[in-house]
Amino acid sequence: MREVEAPLSDEEPVVRLFKALAHPMRASIIHRLTTSAADVTELTELLGASQPLVSHHLRILRDAHLVQVERSGRRSNYSLIDDHVASIFLDALNHMREHDHDCHH
Repeated sequence: MREVEAPLSDEEPVVRLFKALAHPMRASIIHRLTTSAADVTELTELLGASQPLVSHHLRILRDAHLVQVERSGRRSNYSLIDDHVASIFLDALNHMREHDHDCHH
């Protein structure tokens, strides 16, 4: 018997967003971009990873509508798509820091 796929729920886009963030390298990219835009070279140096690997993770973040790219000559500058992305990430980070702080007392 074939399983029937359930219709997409309202929460599905949120699930996709968190799946995109659920990788250490992508989380680091988002964290870095909460301060300002960065190009691939800067992100590669920051992460200590190869340019193709960083570009792969940037593509996933673009597909999830978390980052946008602006090309300037040969450079590609990446930035967060809007302030909501920074808020979601920084709120989660602060929440976990508070939780870690509470657990150590």
